[in-house]
Amino acid sequence: MRLINFVGLFFLLFSFVVEGRNLPVRQLGKELRQHPRLLFSKQEEQRVRDLFGTEPLLDSLRASLMREAERLLSVPPQEDPRRKIKNTKDILPVSREQVYRMVNLTLAYRLSGDRRFAEKAERELIHVCNFSDWDPVHYLDVAEMTTAVAIGYDWLYDVLAPSTRQLVVHSIKTKALDLVVEEYKTGNADSWAKRETNWNVVCNTGMVLGALAIEEHYPELAKHIIGEAVRYIPNCLKHFAPDGVCYEGPAYWGYTNMYLSLLLKALNDNLGEDFGISEMVGVDKSVLYYMHSTSPSGKIFNFANSGSTAPAAEPIYFYFSRAFNQPEVAAFYRDILSKTVQSGNYFRFYFLSIPWYDTASSPADALPKLKVYEGINDIIVFNGNRNIPNSLYLISKTGDPDMAHQQLDIGTFIVETNGIRWTDDLGSDNYSLPGFWDYKPDGQRWTYFRNSNFSHNTLSIDHRLQNSAGTGEIDRLDNKATQPFVTMDMSTAYAGQSRFVYRTFRMLDDVRILVTDSIGLQNPSQSVQWSVITSANVECKGNTAVFKKDGKSFSLKIVSPVDAFFTARAAKRGTEAEKPIEGYTILSASVSGEPVQVIKVLLSGE
Repeated sequence: MRLINFVGLFFLLFSFVVEGRNLPVRQLGKELRQHPRLLFSKQEEQRVRDLFGTEPLLDSLRASLMREAERLLSVPPQEDPRRKIKNTKDILPVSREQVYRMVNLTLAYRLSGDRRFAEKAERELIHVCNFSDWDPVHYLDVAEMTTAVAIGYDWLYDVLAPSTRQLVVHSIKTKALDLVVEEYKTGNADSWAKRETNWNVVCNTGMVLGALAIEEHYPELAKHIIGEAVRYIPNCLKHFAPDGVCYEGPAYWGYTNMYLSLLLKALNDNLGEDFGISEMVGVDKSVLYYMHSTSPSGKIFNFANSGSTAPAAEPIYFYFSRAFNQPEVAAFYRDILSKTVQSGNYFRFYFLSIPWYDTASSPADALPKLKVYEGINDIIVFNGNRNIPNSLYLISKTGDPDMAHQQLDIGTFIVETNGIRWTDDLGSDNYSLPGFWDYKPDGQRWTYFRNSNFSHNTLSIDHRLQNSAGTGEIDRLDNKATQPFVTMDMSTAYAGQSRFVYRTFRMLDDVRILVTDSIGLQNPSQSVQWSVITSANVECKGNTAVFKKDGKSFSLKIVSPVDAFFTARAAKRGTEAEKPIEGYTILSASVSGEPVQVIKVLLSGE
């Protein structure tokens, strides 16, 4: 192995702060691995080969990989859509598909030795490297394309034609790395390189992978990029503190942590450390939070701009299980893999599950009745005894709606019994809707039904929107009590509409939870709307509603006020431009006439 130039005797000039500690990026005298040096070394190949034949799930993964690689042999190279379609905003789908192709084809070659896969991957590399650019206006596109090309180049290094190597090195430098130097120097706090969202981790990781792939050609450039990347990535990851919650929602939890896994693996493999990134508060807890908040039916709480309720099928878990000695995480992911390996619909990094495969196992953790994961979005999880029928699972959140990807959903909750989800979240809408990214209190974003509190399982006052500048905060909790409870203060979410708003969840027993809302109104003539949205069939009878689905039932009863009653109506989108809504019903109750309204609703799986 060659001693890399940028890892020598002196400190770099940059540093970043991790929980108050100044951790300099050092030149440590480490040696960079020979190619392949990214994510899956030659030495690691033997470990995986030894596992084949001993792990049926791993064998199934390999079989699915080879089927996909065979399919890709006959798929034409992707065209740059900007050449044919006017006003194409970005090439992100092309970049992501290229990651999928590179991972699959090059991994299939490395595991089989079949040159057809290497030759197809080389043609793909040549094709995308001949794009005029990788769309730097939307830098996620550059980051993901750089990731794809870096992996392809690195994993096929020994078999690529010299002319292909030269083309790839030139492309990574001119289409990606050269562009970031000025960004690091002059970009403001909202720069993709420095902002506090998933863009930061994804874009910086893509640049680090590109820099490591071609470091022997441009060592000083690589040194600079790696130093700046590890300086700014904590801007995003600081929000994982203290309990690992990604405030941007589960979709961006997966996006951020997948690229974080790539970064940590590449840095630790080649430089022997990750410069304190993995030590940041909350990072090691992030997968545990995600795992423990997944419902008994295997669904996630798809808040914010998250669509699917399926848990991320990505090798994040295997990296974290090894890096942080969390065998229960590996077992959790193997269960996900067993349900998805034959699906034929795979995430772009899915087959990295083969080289990162972890056989570790651990008994399932005993779940507490109430667990609160703190963060910008505090996540509240109630667990009944999952060994008895009708046991309740409820998950709720506080929030800060004007942060990235948020909706007006403070106080919303999802509830399940018997593996059935009784209250829902409609997920994200079309990102290209006019004003979709306008988070101001009067922003157009909130006029879209899915983004408003009207589509969530929470409150409205006088049929008005929550205040996007408001927040939800944990006010009180007791997770040790026989009947554990948590109270959130939602008052600022209804600023200008009320004097105070509190929501309390109390678990009475394994099958019942009482939801209590206390609202101090500005005058008695105001009305409060309590509502939930469901995909179940709904039957209303006065103060009681029964949800029915798949032969099971779930009940909601208004305990207070005594004269309140439920009504049901079909959920409808606000405009034709929004995504259609089919099969959902809004159950609601409206109360008025008192300066302080106390609404109590009993949720029961009985």
